[in-house]
Amino acid sequence: MYQDHTALQVAGQLLIAFLFLGTGVRAATTQFGQHLERMIGYGVPLPRLALIAGLAMQFAGGLLVALDLYRSLGAAILIAFTLLASAIFHRFWLVEDPLRRHFHISFLFSNGATIGALLLLM
Repeated sequence: MYQDHTALQVAGQLLIAFLFLGTGVRAATTQFGQHLERMIGYGVPLPRLALIAGLAMQFAGGLLVALDLYRSLGAAILIAFTLLASAIFHRFWLVEDPLRRHFHISFLFSNGATIGALLLLM
């Protein structure tokens, strides 16, 4: 575990993993209902199952990356999760308010950078 990593690589990998694990804990607890309502509003099929599957992806990928076990698989799972979550939650073209639209576009750029970091882990 982490034998071939520099201290900076370990820190970066853990920060990426904790991003997903930390937001996963919040999404599974205090924000579950809010996410479910938004998914229902967006017309996501089987929204509760989709949300639970997304959380499972988030936790599984985050743990694999954090523990440096099957790191490439964990990163691939997190890339898939990030793409799917972005497609569901950041539909900026549906947002009329310019400020809110700007936030959604900014989130998409941030998610693109996160995917780039995950690609580096692979």
